[in-house]
Amino acid sequence: MQTLHTWLGATFELHIEYVILFALAYILIHYYRNKSFVRYFDIILNYIPVLTHEMGHILFNKIGGGKARDLVIVVRPFERIATSQQGYAVTQSRGTLGHVITTLGGYVMPPIMLGLGFLLINSQYPSIFIVCYLIIFSYFLFLTSRKAVPILVVLGLIGSLYLLLQQPQNISLIVVIAIVYHFFLGTLLGEVLQSTWTIIKLTLARGQVSWDGTTLNELTRIPTFVFTFFWIVVNLFSLYYITTHYL
Repeated sequence: MQTLHTWLGATFELHIEYVILFALAYILIHYYRNKSFVRYFDIILNYIPVLTHEMGHILFNKIGGGKARDLVIVVRPFERIATSQQGYAVTQSRGTLGHVITTLGGYVMPPIMLGLGFLLINSQYPSIFIVCYLIIFSYFLFLTSRKAVPILVVLGLIGSLYLLLQQPQNISLIVVIAIVYHFFLGTLLGEVLQSTWTIIKLTLARGQVSWDGTTLNELTRIPTFVFTFFWIVVNLFSLYYITTHYL
């Protein structure tokens, strides 16, 4: 119990340079993701951002009165190439407004969680951020139709936590939490930067490129650049918070 209490109250110094290194690795590996030896690293690094994005669809779908049917993170490289999907959420929306809210949610969730992660460590409550992701992952395990990989991850987490809680020196537990925290923030930062660039490219692309922005345009008749502007503003706000507090 004392170790658990220490974990819940654990705090540590945030090293922004490590977060930036994880973000740069995320972007670099994403750029070379089609090379055979890089594909698996890409899946590992973007697992949390993809889960966050898809959970955003589901959370906002719930807010809009819809129902979640499935949540899948694609972990097979060849399937990702064949389908051009890193993951997907199967939801049932209530009308056009519900569909719009659901779609918007996926893109705002990563910057929201990124900002929340920095805010909580700045407030000396980083454990709340970890608990948020434990809840997200638990719901993902419950909902997903592909349970093999999530179950392996859960077993690994349970085993790791058990071993850590047995350690007489609590410093080892705090070090692990710090590494996980920096990894989460770094990959989320990489996703926010990468998605900002991707959204701009898709919006300015010549010809008809099918993506969520064009889908929303077809549903609402609102120009795609309006949704692009909204997503980029949310991304930039989270980046502004980081730069004003940590750079």
